[in-house]
Amino acid sequence: MRSATLAAALAAAALLPGERLGVGVVLVAALVAIAASRFVRLTADAVLFGALALALASLAAVRDAAWVVALDLTGAWLAGCVAVVGPGLSALVAPLVRLRGLPALAPPVPSGLVAVARGALLGCLVVTPFGVLFWTADAAFAELARSVPLPAADSLPGRALSFAVVLLASTGLGLAARRPLRARGPRGRRRLGVWEWAIPLALLDALFLVFVAVQLAVLFGSHEHVLRTAGLTYAEYARDGFWQLLAAGALTLAVVGAASLLGEAPRRAHRLLLRLLLGILCALTIVVLVSALRRLQLYEEAFGLTRLRLGADVFALWLGGIFALLMTAGLVQRARGQIARAAGAGTAAALVAFSGANPDGLIAERNVDRWRDAGRLDLPYLQRLSADAVPALAELPPALREQALAPVAAQLQESEPWSSYNLSRKRARTLLANDAA
Repeated sequence: MRSATLAAALAAAALLPGERLGVGVVLVAALVAIAASRFVRLTADAVLFGALALALASLAAVRDAAWVVALDLTGAWLAGCVAVVGPGLSALVAPLVRLRGLPALAPPVPSGLVAVARGALLGCLVVTPFGVLFWTADAAFAELARSVPLPAADSLPGRALSFAVVLLASTGLGLAARRPLRARGPRGRRRLGVWEWAIPLALLDALFLVFVAVQLAVLFGSHEHVLRTAGLTYAEYARDGFWQLLAAGALTLAVVGAASLLGEAPRRAHRLLLRLLLGILCALTIVVLVSALRRLQLYEEAFGLTRLRLGADVFALWLGGIFALLMTAGLVQRARGQIARAAGAGTAAALVAFSGANPDGLIAERNVDRWRDAGRLDLPYLQRLSADAVPALAELPPALREQALAPVAAQLQESEPWSSYNLSRKRARTLLANDAA
C-alpha cells in the first residue's frame, strides 16, 4: 500500500498545483484507487461505487466549469469511501477515523514534535472561523488580509500541500478498507413512545396539507397570479418563498430520519401508523418541492438561468427523489434494507448525469434563447462562464458573441501541460479558431 500511496501523492504534487485541472486528476484518482484496492474485499458495492467514483473523477478531463468539477470530485471521494467501507454513515468518517493508525506506519517521531503538530492543527481549527468572521465583519481587516502575499499554488508549499492531502486521503482509504469501523447498536438510546411521535407527525401532516391546499392555485396558475398578488414582484415571489420551501424539505428529511430511528412501535398497528404518517408527510413534501420549483421557474423565465438557480433546481429534484425512495421503502418491505445503497448510488449516478449534461452550456443556451425571445441578455454574467458555454454563446450575433467570449478566449490562449488536457477546452479552442478564420 505504501508504494502506491506514495506514487499517488507524488503524482498529485507534480501534476495538479498551479495548473488547470484535466487528465492529471484522472491519473491521480486511478493511483489512489490502486492504493486503496489492496485491502478492499471484492463485492458488488465495491465494484459499483468504485466505478462511480472513477467516473466522477474522470469528468475533470471533460468539463471546464470549476464548480461542476468541485462537485464531481466531492462525489468521487464520497463514493470511494462507500466502495471501501460499504453503504452507511460510517463510510463518510471511516477514512478520517482510521488515520489515527497512521503513526504506526511511519518511522518513530519524537513526542515533542507530535505535540507541536497537534497544537498547530488545533490552532488552525480555532483560528479559521474567527478569521472568517473578522474578514466579513470589517472591510479594513479584509483589505489587510488581502495584502498579505501568499505563495503561488505551484510553489514548493503548494506542491507539499497537494502531496500531503492525497497521501492522507489514500492512506485513510486503505486503512479503512483494512479495518472497517464496527457499527454500534442502538443500546442506551431513548426511544419515543407512540404518543410522542404520533401526535407531532399528525400535526405536521395537517400543517403540510393546509399549505399544499393553498399552493394548488400557484402550481396550476400562471404569471397573472403573481402579478395579482399585492406587493409581490417576480423576485420577491421566488426569493421569499423558494429557499424557505427548500429548507423545509431538507428539515423534513431530518424529521423522517429521526422518527424512523427513534419511534417506538411495539405492535403491528403502531408500525402501520408510523409508515402511514411518514408516507403522507413524504408525499406532501414532494408537492411542496414541486411548488418550490414552480416558484423558481417563474423567476428564471423572468430573469434567466444562473448557476445558483440551476443548482437549486437540481437539489430540489434530488430531495424529491430521496422522498420517493423513502415512500417506496415504506410500501415495499424488501426495499427498506436497500435505501442507503439506492440513495448513494442514485446520487452518484445523478451527479454523473448532471455533469454530463453540461450545466454551464445549459445556462448559456437558456440565456441565448431568452435573448431571442425577449431581447434581454446578462452579458457580464455570461462572460464569467467557463469554456463549457462556448458552443451555446457562439450562436449569438458577431458583436455580442465577441463580447461574451472575450474572457474565456483570453484564458484559452494560455498554454497548458499535458496533465491539464480537457475535452471541453479543446472543443472551445477549435470552435474559436474556426470562428476567427
